[in-house]
Amino acid sequence: MSKIIPVMVHHETGEKAQAAGKKNQEYLKYCIAQAKKYNEKVVLLGDEYNKAWCDDWHNANDFITEKWTKFHAVFENLSTYPTAWAEGIFKRFFLILEYLERNSFEECVIIDSDVLLYLNVSEYEPFRHCKVAAETPLLQDFAMLEKGNGLKWKTCAGFSYFTTQGLREFTDFCIDMYANHKDFLMKKWDVHRKFGMYGGVGEMALLHLWVSSLPEGEYLNLLKDDADHGVFDNSVGESSGYLEHQYEYIKRLSVKNLHWEDGRPYCYTIDGHEKTWFLNLHFVDITKIFMEGVYENQSYSAHAKFVTYMLKCRGRLADIKHGNTKWQQKLKIKRSKNV
Repeated sequence: MSKIIPVMVHHETGEKAQAAGKKNQEYLKYCIAQAKKYNEKVVLLGDEYNKAWCDDWHNANDFITEKWTKFHAVFENLSTYPTAWAEGIFKRFFLILEYLERNSFEECVIIDSDVLLYLNVSEYEPFRHCKVAAETPLLQDFAMLEKGNGLKWKTCAGFSYFTTQGLREFTDFCIDMYANHKDFLMKKWDVHRKFGMYGGVGEMALLHLWVSSLPEGEYLNLLKDDADHGVFDNSVGESSGYLEHQYEYIKRLSVKNLHWEDGRPYCYTIDGHEKTWFLNLHFVDITKIFMEGVYENQSYSAHAKFVTYMLKCRGRLADIKHGNTKWQQKLKIKRSKNV
Protein backbone atom coordinates (compact mmCIF):
# COMPACT_ATOMS: atom_id res chain seq x y z
CA MET A 1 0.00 0.00 0.00
CA SER A 2 1.31 3.45 -0.94
CA LYS A 3 1.95 6.11 1.67
CA ILE A 4 -0.70 8.80 1.67
CA ILE A 5 0.59 11.97 0.07
CA PRO A 6 -1.45 15.02 1.14
CA VAL A 7 -2.76 17.37 -1.53
CA MET A 8 -2.16 20.87 -0.18
CA VAL A 9 -4.17 23.96 -1.20
CA HIS A 10 -3.49 27.46 0.13
CA HIS A 11 -6.20 30.06 -0.45
CA GLU A 12 -6.64 33.27 1.49
CA THR A 13 -9.07 35.82 0.11
CA GLY A 14 -6.73 38.70 0.85
CA GLU A 15 -3.96 37.11 -1.21
CA LYS A 16 -6.03 36.94 -4.38
CA ALA A 17 -5.66 39.98 -6.60
CA GLN A 18 -8.50 38.74 -8.81
CA ALA A 19 -10.99 38.54 -5.93
CA ALA A 20 -12.39 42.01 -6.72
CA GLY A 21 -13.64 42.39 -3.16
CA LYS A 22 -15.45 39.06 -2.98
CA LYS A 23 -15.11 37.09 0.24
CA ASN A 24 -15.15 33.75 -1.53
CA GLN A 25 -14.08 32.61 -4.94
CA GLU A 26 -16.48 29.95 -6.18
CA TYR A 27 -13.82 28.10 -8.12
CA LEU A 28 -12.12 26.98 -4.87
CA LYS A 29 -14.95 24.60 -3.98
CA TYR A 30 -14.60 22.83 -7.36
CA CYS A 31 -10.85 22.52 -6.83
CA ILE A 32 -11.37 20.87 -3.42
CA ALA A 33 -14.22 18.61 -4.54
CA GLN A 34 -12.36 17.37 -7.62
CA ALA A 35 -9.17 16.64 -5.68
CA LYS A 36 -11.18 14.61 -3.16
CA LYS A 37 -12.60 12.40 -5.92
CA TYR A 38 -9.15 10.88 -6.37
CA ASN A 39 -7.27 11.54 -3.13
CA GLU A 40 -7.75 10.48 0.47
CA LYS A 41 -6.21 13.56 2.09
CA VAL A 42 -6.89 17.07 0.75
CA VAL A 43 -5.86 19.91 3.06
CA LEU A 44 -6.90 23.56 2.78
CA LEU A 45 -4.88 26.25 4.51
CA GLY A 46 -7.40 29.05 4.31
CA ASP A 47 -9.26 31.79 6.11
CA GLU A 48 -12.62 32.24 7.83
CA TYR A 49 -14.44 32.75 4.53
CA ASN A 50 -13.68 29.26 3.12
CA LYS A 51 -13.77 27.21 6.33
CA ALA A 52 -16.89 25.32 5.25
CA TRP A 53 -15.47 24.22 1.91
CA CYS A 54 -13.02 21.56 3.12
CA ASP A 55 -13.37 19.11 5.98
CA ASP A 56 -9.59 19.24 6.52
CA TRP A 57 -9.41 23.04 6.82
CA HIS A 58 -6.80 24.91 8.84
CA ASN A 59 -6.35 28.61 9.49
CA ALA A 60 -3.35 29.65 7.41
CA ASN A 61 -2.28 32.16 10.04
CA ASP A 62 -1.66 29.31 12.48
CA PHE A 63 1.31 28.24 10.36
CA ILE A 64 3.20 31.53 10.28
CA THR A 65 6.74 30.83 11.45
CA GLU A 66 9.96 32.63 12.22
CA LYS A 67 11.24 31.43 8.85
CA TRP A 68 8.43 33.25 7.03
CA THR A 69 9.12 36.36 9.12
CA LYS A 70 12.76 36.13 8.05
CA PHE A 71 11.75 35.97 4.39
CA HIS A 72 9.40 38.93 4.85
CA ALA A 73 12.30 40.96 6.27
CA VAL A 74 14.53 40.44 3.19
CA PHE A 75 11.88 40.38 0.46
CA GLU A 76 11.84 43.19 -2.10
CA ASN A 77 9.26 43.48 -4.86
CA LEU A 78 11.18 43.19 -8.13
CA SER A 79 8.08 42.97 -10.31
CA THR A 80 5.12 44.91 -11.66
CA TYR A 81 2.77 42.99 -9.33
CA PRO A 82 1.23 44.67 -6.27
CA THR A 83 3.66 44.16 -3.38
CA ALA A 84 1.20 42.27 -1.17
CA TRP A 85 0.51 39.80 -3.96
CA ALA A 86 4.15 39.55 -5.07
CA GLU A 87 5.17 38.52 -1.56
CA GLY A 88 2.03 36.46 -0.93
CA ILE A 89 2.75 34.04 -3.78
CA PHE A 90 5.78 32.80 -1.81
CA LYS A 91 3.79 32.40 1.39
CA ARG A 92 2.26 29.00 0.73
CA PHE A 93 5.64 27.28 0.55
CA PHE A 94 6.51 28.42 4.07
CA LEU A 95 3.05 27.62 5.49
CA ILE A 96 2.91 24.19 3.89
CA LEU A 97 6.41 23.35 5.11
CA GLU A 98 5.30 24.10 8.67
CA TYR A 99 2.18 21.94 8.22
CA LEU A 100 4.25 19.01 6.94
CA GLU A 101 6.76 19.24 9.77
CA ARG A 102 4.09 19.48 12.48
CA ASN A 103 2.27 16.46 11.10
CA SER A 104 5.33 14.36 10.24
CA PHE A 105 4.70 14.15 6.49
CA GLU A 106 7.72 13.47 4.29
CA GLU A 107 6.20 14.73 1.04
CA CYS A 108 3.23 16.53 -0.47
CA VAL A 109 1.61 17.76 -3.65
CA ILE A 110 0.78 21.46 -3.91
CA ILE A 111 -1.96 22.68 -6.24
CA ASP A 112 -3.25 26.15 -7.03
CA SER A 113 -6.85 26.76 -6.01
CA ASP A 114 -7.90 26.98 -9.67
CA VAL A 115 -6.76 23.45 -10.55
CA LEU A 116 -8.93 20.39 -11.23
CA LEU A 117 -7.08 17.17 -10.43
CA TYR A 118 -7.60 13.81 -12.17
CA LEU A 119 -5.00 11.71 -10.36
CA ASN A 120 -4.41 9.84 -7.12
CA VAL A 121 -1.08 11.45 -6.30
CA SER A 122 -0.18 8.76 -3.74
CA GLU A 123 -0.06 6.18 -6.53
CA TYR A 124 1.89 8.23 -9.08
CA GLU A 125 5.09 6.23 -9.39
CA PRO A 126 7.41 8.96 -10.83
CA PHE A 127 7.17 10.92 -7.55
CA ARG A 128 9.09 8.12 -5.82
CA HIS A 129 12.29 9.03 -7.66
CA CYS A 130 12.64 12.81 -7.25
CA LYS A 131 12.96 15.57 -4.67
CA VAL A 132 10.74 18.04 -6.49
CA ALA A 133 8.47 18.03 -9.54
CA ALA A 134 7.04 21.09 -11.29
CA GLU A 135 6.33 22.50 -14.75
CA THR A 136 9.14 23.94 -16.87
CA PRO A 137 8.56 24.78 -20.54
CA LEU A 138 11.45 24.26 -22.95
CA LEU A 139 11.56 27.84 -24.23
CA GLN A 140 13.02 30.20 -21.64
CA ASP A 141 13.74 33.12 -23.97
CA PHE A 142 11.66 36.27 -24.14
CA ALA A 143 10.40 36.30 -27.73
CA MET A 144 11.01 40.03 -28.10
CA LEU A 145 14.68 39.81 -27.04
CA GLU A 146 17.70 38.26 -28.70
CA LYS A 147 17.72 34.49 -29.02
CA GLY A 148 19.42 32.75 -26.11
CA ASN A 149 18.61 35.40 -23.47
CA GLY A 150 17.08 32.73 -21.21
CA LEU A 151 15.49 35.29 -18.90
CA LYS A 152 11.99 33.93 -18.53
CA TRP A 153 13.12 31.86 -15.54
CA LYS A 154 9.77 30.09 -15.69
CA THR A 155 9.05 26.99 -13.61
CA CYS A 156 5.45 26.78 -12.42
CA ALA A 157 4.28 25.28 -9.14
CA GLY A 158 0.57 25.36 -10.04
CA PHE A 159 0.83 21.60 -9.69
CA SER A 160 4.01 20.55 -7.92
CA TYR A 161 5.44 17.78 -5.78
CA PHE A 162 7.93 18.37 -2.96
CA THR A 163 9.59 16.20 -0.42
CA THR A 164 9.63 17.96 2.93
CA GLN A 165 13.40 18.23 2.67
CA GLY A 166 13.03 19.74 -0.79
CA LEU A 167 10.63 22.34 0.55
CA ARG A 168 13.10 23.19 3.34
CA GLU A 169 15.84 23.69 0.77
CA PHE A 170 13.69 25.79 -1.55
CA THR A 171 12.52 28.15 1.19
CA ASP A 172 16.14 28.48 2.39
CA PHE A 173 17.11 29.30 -1.20
CA CYS A 174 14.44 32.03 -1.46
CA ILE A 175 15.68 33.73 1.71
CA ASP A 176 19.30 33.51 0.60
CA MET A 177 18.64 34.92 -2.88
CA TYR A 178 16.83 38.01 -1.61
CA ALA A 179 19.25 38.52 1.28
CA ASN A 180 22.56 37.90 -0.48
CA HIS A 181 22.10 37.72 -4.26
CA LYS A 182 19.70 40.50 -5.18
CA ASP A 183 22.18 41.68 -7.82
CA PHE A 184 21.63 38.41 -9.68
CA LEU A 185 17.84 38.77 -9.51
CA MET A 186 18.18 42.29 -10.88
CA LYS A 187 19.33 40.84 -14.22
CA LYS A 188 15.76 39.85 -14.94
CA TRP A 189 14.05 42.81 -13.28
CA ASP A 190 16.25 45.32 -15.17
CA VAL A 191 15.07 43.87 -18.49
CA HIS A 192 11.42 44.17 -17.44
CA ARG A 193 11.92 47.78 -16.40
CA LYS A 194 13.93 48.73 -19.47
CA PHE A 195 11.38 47.45 -21.94
CA GLY A 196 8.20 48.07 -19.93
CA MET A 197 7.41 44.35 -19.72
CA TYR A 198 4.79 42.96 -17.35
CA GLY A 199 5.98 40.61 -14.61
CA GLY A 200 9.42 40.33 -13.10
CA VAL A 201 10.94 38.21 -10.34
CA GLY A 202 8.38 36.02 -8.58
CA GLU A 203 8.12 32.53 -7.16
CA MET A 204 8.34 30.99 -10.65
CA ALA A 205 11.70 32.67 -11.20
CA LEU A 206 13.10 31.56 -7.83
CA LEU A 207 11.80 28.02 -8.34
CA HIS A 208 13.37 27.90 -11.80
CA LEU A 209 16.75 29.03 -10.49
CA TRP A 210 16.61 26.51 -7.66
CA VAL A 211 15.61 23.44 -9.69
CA SER A 212 18.23 24.37 -12.29
CA SER A 213 20.87 24.05 -9.56
CA LEU A 214 19.82 20.56 -8.43
CA PRO A 215 21.81 17.42 -9.28
CA GLU A 216 20.49 15.42 -12.22
CA GLY A 217 17.58 13.19 -11.27
CA GLU A 218 16.30 15.24 -8.34
CA TYR A 219 13.96 17.34 -10.50
CA LEU A 220 11.06 15.93 -12.54
CA ASN A 221 9.59 18.13 -15.28
CA LEU A 222 5.83 17.47 -15.28
CA LEU A 223 5.29 19.03 -18.72
CA LYS A 224 7.05 16.07 -20.33
CA ASP A 225 5.05 12.92 -21.13
CA ASP A 226 5.20 10.10 -18.63
CA ALA A 227 5.27 6.41 -19.63
CA ASP A 228 1.48 6.44 -20.17
CA HIS A 229 1.46 9.63 -22.31
CA GLY A 230 0.20 11.67 -19.39
CA VAL A 231 1.26 15.25 -18.66
CA PHE A 232 0.31 18.01 -16.27
CA ASP A 233 -1.39 21.10 -17.66
CA ASN A 234 -0.02 24.49 -16.62
CA SER A 235 -2.74 26.53 -18.33
CA VAL A 236 -5.98 25.57 -20.07
CA GLY A 237 -5.78 29.00 -21.71
CA GLU A 238 -2.58 28.25 -23.64
CA SER A 239 -1.85 25.93 -26.55
CA SER A 240 1.63 25.39 -25.16
CA GLY A 241 2.91 22.69 -22.86
CA TYR A 242 6.56 21.70 -22.76
CA LEU A 243 6.73 23.03 -26.34
CA GLU A 244 5.24 26.19 -27.80
CA HIS A 245 1.88 25.69 -29.58
CA GLN A 246 1.90 22.00 -28.73
CA TYR A 247 -1.81 21.17 -28.36
CA GLU A 248 -4.99 21.66 -30.35
CA TYR A 249 -6.59 24.95 -29.39
CA ILE A 250 -9.93 26.74 -29.75
CA LYS A 251 -8.76 30.20 -30.79
CA ARG A 252 -12.18 31.82 -30.44
CA LEU A 253 -12.21 30.99 -26.72
CA SER A 254 -8.44 30.86 -26.11
CA VAL A 255 -8.61 27.40 -24.50
CA LYS A 256 -7.25 23.93 -25.21
CA ASN A 257 -9.51 21.70 -27.27
CA LEU A 258 -10.33 19.08 -24.64
CA HIS A 259 -11.82 15.62 -25.18
CA TRP A 260 -13.01 13.17 -22.52
CA GLU A 261 -12.87 9.43 -21.93
CA ASP A 262 -14.08 7.73 -18.73
CA GLY A 263 -14.15 11.08 -16.97
CA ARG A 264 -10.55 11.92 -17.85
CA PRO A 265 -9.46 14.81 -20.11
CA TYR A 266 -7.11 14.50 -23.04
CA CYS A 267 -5.97 16.58 -25.97
CA TYR A 268 -4.28 15.97 -29.30
CA THR A 269 -0.91 17.40 -30.20
CA ILE A 270 -0.79 19.63 -33.27
CA ASP A 271 2.36 17.93 -34.54
CA GLY A 272 1.50 14.27 -35.05
CA HIS A 273 -2.04 14.31 -33.64
CA GLU A 274 -0.88 12.29 -30.62
CA LYS A 275 -3.39 11.63 -27.86
CA THR A 276 -2.10 13.05 -24.57
CA TRP A 277 -3.82 12.59 -21.20
CA PHE A 278 -4.00 15.54 -18.84
CA LEU A 279 -3.60 14.60 -15.18
CA ASN A 280 -4.87 18.02 -14.11
CA LEU A 281 -6.37 21.14 -15.68
CA HIS A 282 -5.21 24.60 -14.61
CA PHE A 283 -7.72 27.42 -15.11
CA VAL A 284 -5.46 30.48 -15.06
CA ASP A 285 -6.87 34.04 -15.10
CA ILE A 286 -10.19 34.46 -16.94
CA THR A 287 -10.47 30.74 -17.76
CA LYS A 288 -11.60 30.21 -14.15
CA ILE A 289 -15.08 30.90 -15.49
CA PHE A 290 -14.95 27.45 -17.13
CA MET A 291 -14.23 25.48 -13.95
CA GLU A 292 -17.84 24.88 -12.98
CA GLY A 293 -18.84 23.62 -16.44
CA VAL A 294 -15.83 21.34 -16.72
CA TYR A 295 -16.32 20.01 -13.18
CA GLU A 296 -20.07 19.44 -13.56
CA ASN A 297 -20.44 18.52 -17.24
CA GLN A 298 -16.95 18.02 -18.68
CA SER A 299 -17.52 20.89 -21.10
CA TYR A 300 -17.02 24.61 -21.53
CA SER A 301 -20.50 26.00 -20.71
CA ALA A 302 -22.29 28.23 -23.25
CA HIS A 303 -22.55 31.16 -20.82
CA ALA A 304 -18.87 30.93 -19.94
CA LYS A 305 -17.96 30.77 -23.63
CA PHE A 306 -19.77 34.04 -24.32
CA VAL A 307 -18.38 35.85 -21.28
CA THR A 308 -14.85 34.63 -21.94
CA TYR A 309 -15.02 35.74 -25.56
CA MET A 310 -16.10 39.22 -24.47
CA LEU A 311 -13.37 39.36 -21.82
CA LYS A 312 -10.83 38.22 -24.38
CA CYS A 313 -11.83 41.07 -26.68
CA ARG A 314 -11.64 43.56 -23.82
CA GLY A 315 -8.26 42.20 -22.74
CA ARG A 316 -6.92 42.46 -26.28
CA LEU A 317 -8.00 46.10 -26.50
CA ALA A 318 -6.39 46.78 -23.10
CA ASP A 319 -3.13 45.20 -24.30
CA ILE A 320 -3.11 47.46 -27.33
CA LYS A 321 -3.94 50.52 -25.22
CA HIS A 322 -1.08 49.86 -22.80
CA GLY A 323 1.43 48.70 -25.42
CA ASN A 324 1.63 45.12 -24.19
CA THR A 325 1.21 43.19 -27.43
CA LYS A 326 4.24 41.34 -28.78
CA TRP A 327 4.61 43.60 -31.81
CA GLN A 328 4.44 46.70 -29.62
CA GLN A 329 7.08 45.25 -27.29
CA LYS A 330 9.33 44.48 -30.24
CA LEU A 331 8.89 48.05 -31.50
CA LYS A 332 9.86 49.41 -28.06
CA ILE A 333 13.01 47.32 -28.09
CA LYS A 334 13.93 48.39 -31.62
CA ARG A 335 13.51 52.04 -30.73
CA SER A 336 15.53 51.67 -27.52
CA LYS A 337 18.45 50.25 -29.49
CA ASN A 338 18.39 53.22 -31.84
CA VAL A 339 18.56 55.76 -29.02
